[in-house]
Amino acid sequence: MKAKKLEIKNATRLKKTQLINEIDDKVLKLVEEKQSSFKGFTTQFTIEPSDNVTFDPESFFTAVKRKALAKIQTQTKVNIILRTNMEKTHLNTGESLVEGHQFRLKNEIVLESTDKNELWSLLAEQVLEDLARFQVNGSGWTFHSIVALDIHTVGYKPLRGAFLWNYQNFFREKTLWLA
Repeated sequence: MKAKKLEIKNATRLKKTQLINEIDDKVLKLVEEKQSSFKGFTTQFTIEPSDNVTFDPESFFTAVKRKALAKIQTQTKVNIILRTNMEKTHLNTGESLVEGHQFRLKNEIVLESTDKNELWSLLAEQVLEDLARFQVNGSGWTFHSIVALDIHTVGYKPLRGAFLWNYQNFFREKTLWLA
């Protein structure tokens, strides 16, 4: 997209990162912490396209990548939901019907060793496959527009194996007599 079309002032004088941030702010709306439950245990962030911008699914995932990865922290479980409008044209009447549909994924665990860029590519690929499968399976629905991307995060504390050491020490001290 061109900076003039988005009405960004002094675009030629801005640094590259500043220009990217300005474009992101004009094109995408980030709704901070839309929902939170269990005293902040789970949070939901929503990224919506601006009213005057339309995206196809692939370009939307590319556009939201920076903002989404900034919200995904380590030691969390992440679940993303792509909310779309799907269109179906009735063959008899020629009338088109637009309805909302959600494409959601199973939880993905993000650890400190997780490469977030690789994780995002995997998540985007899975959602796009679900979207393609939905359109191909003879349902007659085709992609119309993107409503929003919801990112649900839950704190994740993996079980530790430290309790096993206590038992190992206990058994080391025991002697075994065979008769």
